[in-house]
Amino acid sequence: MLHPSRIPVPPRLAPIVLACLCLTAGPAAVATTYLVEGHAFESSETLHDQTLVLNGASGSNILSAKATVVGFYLPEKKTTVEGVTQLKGSKRIRLIALRDITSKDLGTVLMDRIRQNATPDEKIENIMQIAQVGMVFSAAPQLAKGDVATIDWVPARQHTEFRINGKLIGEPVVGEAFYPMFMKVWIGPRTRPATRNNLLGTGESLTVAGQ
Repeated sequence: MLHPSRIPVPPRLAPIVLACLCLTAGPAAVATTYLVEGHAFESSETLHDQTLVLNGASGSNILSAKATVVGFYLPEKKTTVEGVTQLKGSKRIRLIALRDITSKDLGTVLMDRIRQNATPDEKIENIMQIAQVGMVFSAAPQLAKGDVATIDWVPARQHTEFRINGKLIGEPVVGEAFYPMFMKVWIGPRTRPATRNNLLGTGESLTVAGQ
């Protein structure tokens, strides 16, 4: 008995067969590029063989000036702080510098926002990890305009990796409790509502590139 793929098809029926095959194959996933403050964020990214979707993206201030754009990539979209922080699987924070930012300024802002937005229990549980964040960014003198930083949660290794332009900086921060707390730098209770809502996908609609 011939395998279906080897059954000869009369030339006059070939277009019909091809159309049927296209229908049964289902729709192809279409990638979309969004622009935030002129910088591109793809609708999905792959982290350690897991596809992540863009949950939201927003401009973010450092020392009262808009200095970065940030995007959250998650296994599936979530619209609440609890949903984002408690979601299992790989996660990525993608940050692009809109201007030169010294590691001192970046470290100071991150520490301040952790203190303002993390719960007392989170701070106690992550005291060593919080100290390590300062050391991680001290490994790079600055984020130059246009630099891309990624902060990735890798569940298989139970650690968080920091990269600038794809290059690993510092040692990975170990511990499952750290990443949810760190995400609160942008979506915690004392962050700007506009930034928080945009990253949760409930704020302004993202601009599609080319439109």
